[in-house]
Amino acid sequence: MEREEDYYLRERKGEVRAETPEGEREEKIYAPAENAFLAAHGETKFRPGGRSTSKVSEFTSYLRFIWPYVIFITFVFFGALFAGYTSSANFPDMADTLMEGFSSRFAPLMDKPPIVIMLGIFLNNAFVSLLFLVLGLVFGVLPIMFIAFNGYIVGVISNLVAQEKGLLFIFLALLPHGIVELPMVFISAGIGVRLGHQVFSALIGRPTEIKKEFKEGIRFYFHWIVPLLFLAAVVEAFITPLILSFL
Repeated sequence: MEREEDYYLRERKGEVRAETPEGEREEKIYAPAENAFLAAHGETKFRPGGRSTSKVSEFTSYLRFIWPYVIFITFVFFGALFAGYTSSANFPDMADTLMEGFSSRFAPLMDKPPIVIMLGIFLNNAFVSLLFLVLGLVFGVLPIMFIAFNGYIVGVISNLVAQEKGLLFIFLALLPHGIVELPMVFISAGIGVRLGHQVFSALIGRPTEIKKEFKEGIRFYFHWIVPLLFLAAVVEAFITPLILSFL
C-alpha cells in the first residue's frame, strides 16, 4: 500500500486525481494539503464552492504532513524530562550543578523590566527553534539530541523547584506559556528530523525534494512558529508571574 506521505507528495505534483461517477475530474481527499502548499507559495486554488484555502487549513495540512516526526520528538522530550526528574533525587550534586548553570544564564535577564524579559525569552526560543530546524539537515540527529538535553534539564529543574514550592507551582509556572511554546519547539524539531530523513533518503538513492521541503519548513517557521513563540513569550513574561503571585 502506498504510504500517505508518498501519496501526499505525488498529489502535490498533480500526479494523482480521482474520477467522479460521471467521469468528471475532482480533487482527492488530500486536496486541502495541496491547496495549503499552493497558498504558502503565494498561489490560490479554489474548491468547488469558490472558497480558497483558509490559514487554519494551511496550518493543519502541514502538520498532517510531518506529524510522525513531531510525535517522535514529543516522546523524546517527555521521556528525557521524566529521566531528569527522577535522576535529580539520585544525583543531587549533578542536579545542583545544572541548576546553578541555568540560573547563571538567565538570572541577569530576570532582573530586567517585563518587556525586556519578554523580548529575551522570545529571541532565545525563536533562535533555538530555528536551530533545531536547520540542524536537522545533519540526518536529523542534532535536533533529537538537543530536545533530549533540554527535556532532561527541565526535568531536573522541575524536581528541585517542586521540592521547595510544590508541584502546583511547577504546573502553574509552565502550563500558561508552555501550552503554546512547547508545541512550536516540537514542530521545529520535527521539521528538522523530517529534513534529516530526506537527506538520508537521498544518500541511499530515493527520490526526494529536500530543497523544496526546506523552503516550506522555513516558510512555516516564519509564518506560524515565530508569531506563536512571541505570544508564548508575552504570556510567560506578563501573565505567568501574575498567576504565580496568588500562590
